[in-house]
Amino acid sequence: MSLSPLLDSLCLRAQPLSEMAESRALVAVREALEASDARRTVWIALSGGLDSVMLARLAARAVKDCPRRLRLVHVHHGLQAANDDFEQLARRLASRLGLPLSVRHLALAETALKSRGLEAAAREGRLAALSACLAAGDSLWLAQHQDDQAETLLLNALRGSGGRGLAAMPPGRALAVGEASTGRDQPAHERARLLRPLLGIPRHEILTLARQQGLQAGRDWCEDPSNVDQQFDRNYLRHSVVPLLQARWPQAVASLARSAQQLQEEQSLLDELAAELLAKVQVSGAECLAQRPGQEQGQGQGLNQGLDQGRAQETQLSLAELAGLSESRQRLVLRHLCQSRGWPVPPRGRLMSLQQLIATPPDSVAEVHWANAEYTVSARAWRGQLWWQVSDTVIEQGVRHRQGDTGYARSGRQPGETPSCEWDAEARKAWRALGRDEQHVAFTSRQPGDVLRVAGRGRRDLKRLLQEADIPPWQRDQLRVARMHDGAVAGLWHPSRGWWLLAALT
Repeated sequence: MSLSPLLDSLCLRAQPLSEMAESRALVAVREALEASDARRTVWIALSGGLDSVMLARLAARAVKDCPRRLRLVHVHHGLQAANDDFEQLARRLASRLGLPLSVRHLALAETALKSRGLEAAAREGRLAALSACLAAGDSLWLAQHQDDQAETLLLNALRGSGGRGLAAMPPGRALAVGEASTGRDQPAHERARLLRPLLGIPRHEILTLARQQGLQAGRDWCEDPSNVDQQFDRNYLRHSVVPLLQARWPQAVASLARSAQQLQEEQSLLDELAAELLAKVQVSGAECLAQRPGQEQGQGQGLNQGLDQGRAQETQLSLAELAGLSESRQRLVLRHLCQSRGWPVPPRGRLMSLQQLIATPPDSVAEVHWANAEYTVSARAWRGQLWWQVSDTVIEQGVRHRQGDTGYARSGRQPGETPSCEWDAEARKAWRALGRDEQHVAFTSRQPGDVLRVAGRGRRDLKRLLQEADIPPWQRDQLRVARMHDGAVAGLWHPSRGWWLLAALT
């Protein structure tokens, strides 16, 4: 049922914000405002439900004591007719509070719904829409409370989560900003903060405060019809399981939330240990570009002009250093690497396969792949190192295609891999940067039997040169050669090295 002008007039029965009594919720919101950057904007996610309405009212009251720039943001999910009512209520509340409101309309793709499920797709789409409003340094406030925290811990425990999952929702975390941002490798100063000021407040206190303010359901906030549908796991816990726990243990919700908080502290210590271990096993970029066997001193220097060096770097871990860790510490490091980079964490089966890679003989290549809806991760053991490559997951016609269960697309190249025409263009650009004549050469992929005349060494087979240069087998298709009209190879180009070998003049 849509909100009518009559209901709009009834909203005036709510007490003024100035008459809001001091409460734990108001204190928590005021402290969060005081901790925020006065130069940046505080965005409050306003769904139209009780919790977000009260968070907006509390912030509007607290800002009188602690001036900050407040904005409301509402996401219209487009999943049910009631979403229109939520938007109308959000507009009315923003007008009453005198706060600007941004409305984002969300259109969930069928592919996301199929691959992630309704709950996960809606949650991820909502967060992406909210993040698109933010600028670096802003903060986004969500209205989750203590009951939500207890439910999250129970849900994650039932899914078999580890310590990080049982720690449930943190009070705050860094958040990537911008329409196109994925959050992967985004510098801290370019991020915003996601905060949950009411995470320590039980829902019954929020409801009591609303009633003290004269607010009523259906008039001052909307009840989402989907919140009573117990086919959703969280709703089943909320309406059927948690009441039984509270009947036996009245402090069940507070105790579960306190356990989550303690686990967060312990997880922080584990993260510190994992970061220290990762620093020991990670091969630095300087080591990756060190002189290779068979490479002359100074050979290839100055030939990388025009190369995007950022893309040339790959994450590499030392297999010897990893092998020196206990199995539990190996798993800790491997999980932490993915979590700290925003990559999908390998499921337990893939994690065990990763540990098997650590014992791979140096002269062989072994690999493990996994993916989520966004990224495909490939880990390969080769020449004493564990090489990591991350690319966008390819979705074609609504279905993510894989070969077996590797996460590779059926298109014949890896998801996100640069097409050969782009390698050709980059090789040509770098060739021009060398001041070389491009009229008499073509830029092509290597061919069987190709050789290069190397200064002081004579004719060398390209395959042997690639092995000497420690270019991994899975990267060798990226090689481009400058080929003379008579078929002779004039130089070798690779995105990680540029033109690192040029033919000797006869």
